Amino acid sequence: MIIMVCCIAFYRCYFLRQPYRKIPNDENLFVSPANGEIIAIIENPTEETILYKNNRRVLNNFIEWIWSWAKMVSIMMTPLDVHYQRSPNNATLIEEVYVKWKRLNAMDTDPTMKSTLQNEYNAMLFETKKWVRYKIIQIAWTVARRIVSYVDVDDKVAQWDIIGLIRFGSQVTVIFDNNVDIVAKVWDKVVDWETVLAKMKKVER
Repeated sequence: MIIMVCCIAFYRCYFLRQPYRKIPNDENLFVSPANGEIIAIIENPTEETILYKNNRRVLNNFIEWIWSWAKMVSIMMTPLDVHYQRSPNNATLIEEVYVKWKRLNAMDTDPTMKSTLQNEYNAMLFETKKWVRYKIIQIAWTVARRIVSYVDVDDKVAQWDIIGLIRFGSQVTVIFDNNVDIVAKVWDKVVDWETVLAKMKKVER
C-alpha cells in the first residue's frame, strides 16, 4: 500500500511537474520541445543511406514535405525528465497523424534508430508566421501508456504553449525544413522551453 501511494505521488508531483522556464520569446529561435538528451542529429538524409533503406516507410512519412532538405533532431527522455512537450515557436498546426506501430526501447541509441523510426508515434506539422515548417514527433516507448496531443489542426500555438505529453520514458523528434540552422549538438542536455535547437537563417538582402 505504501509503495503504491509513493508511486502515485511520484507520478503526480514529479513526473507531471511543470517547472518554471526562461522562455526566449524570439520568433527567430526554435527552442527544445522536450527535456532530455539529444541522441541524434541528421541533416539531408538521402535514399542511399542505410538509415533510409532500413526505415524507408517511416522516414517517407516523417519528411515527405521537405525530403531533400530535412534536418532531424531526436531527443531521448528518461522517466526522470519532464514529459510535457512545448511549442518551439509561434506557429499553426496544419496536419496531425497518429500511427500505432512497434514499441521498441526508446532509450536505445542504435545507429539504425529503429525505435525512433519504427515505434508508435504522433506527428504534428506546424507552420510559423514566416512560413517555416517543422514537425514535432512524439514517440512511444516499450512501457509508454499513452501519447497525448493537446492541439487540433488549425490551432495557433505560442512559443510557451504545452502541445502534448508522453507518459514514461520516450522520445521526441523534431524535423526542420531548410530555412533554419541547427545549433544544438549530439549528447547535449536540453531543457524544454529554454535550450535553443535551431535558429532562422539570415536572409541576404
